[in-house]
Amino acid sequence: DHLQRRSLSSNVRFIFCQSGKIEKRPYFDLIYFMFRFCCTNDSEYYIKRWISKKKGEEYSSISFATMQLPCFTKIYSLWYLNKKKIVPTNIEELLTSEGLAYWIMGDGSRQNLGLHLSVYAFTWQKVKLLMSVLENKFDLKCSCHIHSSIGSKWRIYIWEKSMEKLKILVTPYMVRSMLYKIQK
Repeated sequence: DHLQRRSLSSNVRFIFCQSGKIEKRPYFDLIYFMFRFCCTNDSEYYIKRWISKKKGEEYSSISFATMQLPCFTKIYSLWYLNKKKIVPTNIEELLTSEGLAYWIMGDGSRQNLGLHLSVYAFTWQKVKLLMSVLENKFDLKCSCHIHSSIGSKWRIYIWEKSMEKLKILVTPYMVRSMLYKIQK
């Protein structure tokens, strides 16, 4: 999922794509329902299927794109600089329990008894800022791990001892099919 600006004079659109198993489809449906009013009346989501050349297995993705709208342009100005995704300096104000739930559903993965949050696009300074927000605002114990298999990219790790607190914060906003990310 990302915001796309086609030219400097155009507004921005939101593009959402989800790959993976069909049991995760309720998350896509939720996002599509939330943004459907920003799409043209005749727009539909797009399903793509392909066979992996390495494994010979079938893969699929489902996606949609909104219209180019001023509201997305405003959000883009907060989250992008020179076409590169950034962390806004006021992230502590912006990040809520609900926002954290969507972050987990989109970029979280269960790791042992804790949780990884992908932050691959961000600098070390911005990763530290995000960790401090998780620690100070939500009282979650965090550390940083390097995901060396994809080129030394950062991931935030939420410790096992904070998982119960995290569940209380985010469960009300999560789609049932994504709860496995925060459960033992």
